[in-house]
Amino acid sequence: MASAGPRPRPRPRPKARVKPQNQASSSDNASSPALPNVVDDDDMFIRNQGRSTTTWKKLDQMNELANKQKAARSDSENESDSPRPRKQTKKTGDSTQAKIDRYVLLSEGLSEDSDSDVVAVSPVKKTKRRSRSRSITPPPALPRLKLQEARDIVRKTLGGLAGSRSPSPPPEADESADTINLDPELQKIVRSAQANRSRSEPGESDTAETIELTVKWQPHPLNASGQRRENVFKLNRTDNFRILMEAVADDAAILFDNLVLRYNGVQLFPSATPASLKLWVDAELDACDKTTLAYLRANASAPEPDDPVIVLSDTEVPSSAASNEGQNSESDDGGETFKLILRSALTTKDITLTVRPTTTCGAIVQAFLKKADLADKYGTGAKRGVGSNKGKRGVPEKYPQLVIDGDKMASNVPIGDMDLDDGDMVDVVGL
Repeated sequence: MASAGPRPRPRPRPKARVKPQNQASSSDNASSPALPNVVDDDDMFIRNQGRSTTTWKKLDQMNELANKQKAARSDSENESDSPRPRKQTKKTGDSTQAKIDRYVLLSEGLSEDSDSDVVAVSPVKKTKRRSRSRSITPPPALPRLKLQEARDIVRKTLGGLAGSRSPSPPPEADESADTINLDPELQKIVRSAQANRSRSEPGESDTAETIELTVKWQPHPLNASGQRRENVFKLNRTDNFRILMEAVADDAAILFDNLVLRYNGVQLFPSATPASLKLWVDAELDACDKTTLAYLRANASAPEPDDPVIVLSDTEVPSSAASNEGQNSESDDGGETFKLILRSALTTKDITLTVRPTTTCGAIVQAFLKKADLADKYGTGAKRGVGSNKGKRGVPEKYPQLVIDGDKMASNVPIGDMDLDDGDMVDVVGL
């Protein structure tokens, strides 16, 4: 039997030689690419048969992500030497809700051990603020019947309060005039004034708490459908005219502010009372609107040119008879009088004239010339004719005129249009 020989040794594998770069670049097109260096390790011969190709791909992707994170971390560490301001990003998620949930969990844990109850509060919703206030619809207008009923209730209530009011005490007599010694003429004037006062004021027995007022409605003259009517109202003497004016305005179907109530041509205001006007039993009032009153004043009758002028000297004191005659003539004519003080360059003393608003300026000048003894020199005070000299133009003669506020007044202008007061001074020029 042949003896076994020694085992042959395995041949060593040749190592792959790496060509230099210069040689590789020159022979790229001629030869194939160079093989990488292979590490001679026993692990190369071990094969993991439990992993598939898909598993190896996932492992490679995980390794790539880990390498990227390491590279980013190393970059941030290098940049930490020069910090830069970073923009704060908003955290996603509701942190308030997380805090509330945590608080609820803690409260539930505490409620098991203690008797105190903790109530979770719901988060406050952030709503957009309203840009404007909510509009409020105005209430509907009240009907006229309800307004009238409310006014009647107020009138009854105020009427009951006024009726239960205690009367005011009588005024105390003024004894200061008893110790004054007057002249006989002044004593006559005082006696006549006391007599007139006793006639106008009724006694205590005749005085009543209520007064009857007859209101006469005057329509506009141009209104063909307007009708004149009279209404009788009862009013307490201590109540003001506002209640009466509201009732008249309602009957005439006009606004309260457009109503005009007059007594003897004098306009009444809502704050006035019958007692202030010394109305005792009954009275008649005229009512109209403001448009009608303006039309009546605009179309009033023109003043009479031949109005008399009463001349009073400075030293002359009117007697009681003269004053009574003046009052009678004043009441007959229906106009008021006032005094004017006239002066000129030719008179040494001022002359006082008592005139009416309808007196013309020409009549006042004539009375002044007559009182100053200048009527013969200036005639009637009108403009005289123009002379007719040959070769020369006639020059008009001067004639007297009244000067008010620097303006010369014509002879046909009534003195009442100048808004003069009692005792005003007027100049006479042209003398």
